[in-house]
Amino acid sequence: MRQAYQTILLVDHVAEAIDSIVDACNQLDLPPVKISTAFSSDYALELLEERSFSLVIVGVSERLKLVDLQHLATSQTPKPILALLPDSEGNQVMTALRKGASNVFLQSEIGEQGAAFSVAIKSLLNQAELIEQNLHYREELEKSLAELKADQQAAHQIQKNMLPATDVQLGAVRARYLLIPSLYLSGDFVEAVKVDDNLTLFYLADVSGHGASSALVTVLLKNMTNRLLRNYRRQSSFDILSPKEVLNRINIELLDTGLGKHLSMFIGLYNEAEATLSYAVGGHHPMPILHDRDGCRFLEGRGMPVGLFHEPIYDERKLQLHAEFEITLFSDGIFEVLEGPNMEAKEQRLIDAVSGTKGEGPNSIRDALLPNTMDAAPDDIAIMTICRQ
Repeated sequence: MRQAYQTILLVDHVAEAIDSIVDACNQLDLPPVKISTAFSSDYALELLEERSFSLVIVGVSERLKLVDLQHLATSQTPKPILALLPDSEGNQVMTALRKGASNVFLQSEIGEQGAAFSVAIKSLLNQAELIEQNLHYREELEKSLAELKADQQAAHQIQKNMLPATDVQLGAVRARYLLIPSLYLSGDFVEAVKVDDNLTLFYLADVSGHGASSALVTVLLKNMTNRLLRNYRRQSSFDILSPKEVLNRINIELLDTGLGKHLSMFIGLYNEAEATLSYAVGGHHPMPILHDRDGCRFLEGRGMPVGLFHEPIYDERKLQLHAEFEITLFSDGIFEVLEGPNMEAKEQRLIDAVSGTKGEGPNSIRDALLPNTMDAAPDDIAIMTICRQ
């Protein structure tokens, strides 16, 4: 859409061009034009710093040299500038073009070639209009991107506040984790919280996709965990005591949102008094790794992804633990950056890293798997350890 008017700046003694410019605007299909004048290049440069002109027409003379034209063209870029040359050698035309002029006319030709001059004015003003429109679109795009960035920063802070501390002691166990997002917001989410003096709940969830839509589901997960904890503490629901029932509750709520999102999830409930782990799996891979005095191995279990099926099947298991152990959970993004000929080789690398770091936590495991430090990844990566020593 065209502006209400365009602006032309006449520099130096080019008043004789005004009539031809007005005629061009009247005869041709052009928007209204406002004309300003500057009788020196210095004043013209000041005007160009203060405001924008669609077209600059410069009269080159003994007083206003071609070097002044170059300075004006630099200030006017990317919009056009037209040079009016005195009757002189033809090599000045090429010099003016090299100095930045978009088009060149001899001053004596303005009256003789009025039609050609009018067409040139129209062409340059049309060119300026397109540039101005593009600059406007660019400003609007930059404004939108700035607003989006501010929104993402706010969402990032909210997501960060929802996460537990990266290193926290929960009764007899210590929970640690790290997240490496593929985008500014992460679809991987972890939780580690005391249910009561004896029970500790923890999970790692990997939401399908990336970015804001996946991060939005992590808000649902946090809200769900908080609600189940409140219900348990006021004795209105005991679903949180069953990892399988927690997965069923999340599955129902995720389907009800209609977001088209699903997630994989491992959820565990550690009983300190009994030294047992109850857990359920919602389509999660790789399975957590248990490291204790008996060695290092993947836990067993299977289950459907969460948020895909109305009647999913989840398998809840219970495991007796030794006095000292470490459980390490990964999101499947780790496989995107691990080298290995096949999945079996990559899984063995996970086992070796957990075994080799001996309870040193997620950062040491990350360093063992990925010697080159990385701040971003093709997929979100989460590493979480639950350790009792």
